[in-house]
Amino acid sequence: MNDATPRTLAPAIAERHTFIPISRPDVIEALLSPELWADERQRALARSVFHKMGCLRQHQSSVALNELSEVYDPFNPDDDTINQRELSAEESAAKRYELVETIRKHALSANYEELTELGFREILDKSTPEGVHVEVDFGEFDVKLLFYRGEAEYLRERRDITRLYLMKSKYAIATYNRLFMALKFKPEEVRIKEIMEQDEVDEVAAKRKLKRLRKLIPKGASTERVYLKIFKNIPRYDLEMLFPNIQVKMKYSDKLQLGGSAVVGTASWVLGTATKLLVAVALSPLVLGAALATGVGGIVYAQIRNIFITRDRYRMQLAQSLYFQNLANNQGALALIVDEAEEEDVKEEVLLYRHLLDAPIRAEGLEELDRRVEAFLNAKFGISVDFDIHDAVERLVENGLVARTPAGDLTALSLFEADRYLRDRWCRLVDEMA
Repeated sequence: MNDATPRTLAPAIAERHTFIPISRPDVIEALLSPELWADERQRALARSVFHKMGCLRQHQSSVALNELSEVYDPFNPDDDTINQRELSAEESAAKRYELVETIRKHALSANYEELTELGFREILDKSTPEGVHVEVDFGEFDVKLLFYRGEAEYLRERRDITRLYLMKSKYAIATYNRLFMALKFKPEEVRIKEIMEQDEVDEVAAKRKLKRLRKLIPKGASTERVYLKIFKNIPRYDLEMLFPNIQVKMKYSDKLQLGGSAVVGTASWVLGTATKLLVAVALSPLVLGAALATGVGGIVYAQIRNIFITRDRYRMQLAQSLYFQNLANNQGALALIVDEAEEEDVKEEVLLYRHLLDAPIRAEGLEELDRRVEAFLNAKFGISVDFDIHDAVERLVENGLVARTPAGDLTALSLFEADRYLRDRWCRLVDEMA
């Protein structure tokens, strides 16, 4: 997608999202604009407070990543340590549930949005004009989480059949800027029972079908592990290509092209050898049979060869997409998602804290404050964001930077109080780690 040109989203996907597509330093510098502060002393104190808020959140991220890594350890495909104790089936199921919920919490905190089953099914019904056509058996997974963040529309070019392939036409591809997925294959015994019930066959037939289905799964893939992946710039209607058990299929246009070339090739051969065939008929039916077998056989071989060439081209396109658009895997994906959650949380917290400094907010004024923050982002950066004010309020209250009355009114600590409070809290954390 590197050669594509981003442009405005089509109306069908032009929705506001909670993700703030501005870096943390840029958000903080916008909040530190001189016109927003009474004097340079206040501005310097605000910079110190914002920095300490980031340090506190970074510490919390470190603790969260350690806890998440511990939960993920039994399911980590890349783990190179020896586990001292094997988990029972019940313990494994409980750990897996905890892992799924913790991953979901961090992904949502990073302002990813979960792709529901209904939304995913709607996507599967479509494909991009240049997409690789694949089929996926989704019944293979007992963990299938998909989260996306940020949408864009890219303009691409291709040669148009209506212009005899002499000129290119432009078309748009809707993409997800980030896609986070978690997958786990079902155990064989579970899948065998499911196949027996679905197909109404005996165990032998079910095992035979499962063996055929799992030929598509790469060697070394485990039914006990949870695979985590983060991709960038993934076409919205080609999500199937990211699954490990895909079966590459030729598109209708390719089949039509191959079939057409076969018909043309056969007709050309028949016309070109008509005289020889008449002579062959006169000589012997055996000679005619040999001539037909040689000619038609050569055409069939050429078409079969073209099919494999086309399929290999699809697979190469697929491999290139995954190679250049893969950002992180497994433990690395956990670290990235926790880091992104930290970035989003800090941006939301400094934005809300700065706007609460102006004056206390009554409970009924929270929505107005939300609109003020959104208006600030729009004025400074020209972006439209659905600011997640409720989560930001909860974190600021929990961290002691905002006081909330029983009636729900909010008051932020002054800059001086916040700076001293954060310094004292950081000192306590250092003492606890000593």
